[in-house]
Amino acid sequence: MAFIPRIYIGSDRIENGTAFIDGSDANHIIRVLRKGVGDSLHICDMHGNSYNATITEITRDGLFALLGEPEHNDTEMPLRVSVYQCFPKGDKLDTVIQKAVELGAYEIVAVMSERCVARPDAKAFAKRIERLKKISESASAQCGRTIIPEIRGIISYNDAIKEIASKDISFICYEGDGTVPVRELLTERKDTVGFLIGPEGGLSEKETALAKENGIALAGLGKRILRTETASGYVLSAISVLLED
Repeated sequence: MAFIPRIYIGSDRIENGTAFIDGSDANHIIRVLRKGVGDSLHICDMHGNSYNATITEITRDGLFALLGEPEHNDTEMPLRVSVYQCFPKGDKLDTVIQKAVELGAYEIVAVMSERCVARPDAKAFAKRIERLKKISESASAQCGRTIIPEIRGIISYNDAIKEIASKDISFICYEGDGTVPVRELLTERKDTVGFLIGPEGGLSEKETALAKENGIALAGLGKRILRTETASGYVLSAISVLLED
């Protein structure tokens, strides 16, 4: 079977049953994949709809594709899960994003906490975030998702706590005492979930106290201490098993 590219575009690029694709996506389709008029594409409009499409015209600015009937793909979680990842060392954030997207996260937010060893400034992270967004897009296409999860950051720990506290289900993952098993926090499906994973050195007592002051639970992830790059996958899998149909 011939490879059919999965392309994500905004609904503003679709008009009268025709999609317009430009920029790097068009360049990749035409010059890398060597697709031409009459070839097929799979287009997602970022609102849960996908279309089998056929390239009808190639111009200097991009290409046009005629859309088939919309298909609503049931590949998204029935709730929006935000993963707050305290900034890890090396390229671990790449792995976190790739796996979190595959497992259904709605967004991944990079957080700077007290014990983060790697501490890039906003300017350095701005250069990196475009590559991280590409990782998110690639992972979305690979697993058949209809949206590209957003990548945000770097935000402060305090700001992360404020955001997490606003979610319907909120917790931070913690390996110390006073935790509740994560399964006990996932007994009822809600609209939004927000959880935070600490860095390699864990969270400080001050940080866990701030979470509790804001009504955020401390969640335990079983009998074994997980690496920072593993923990979000564990939680997302638990959410899928316990709250997805």
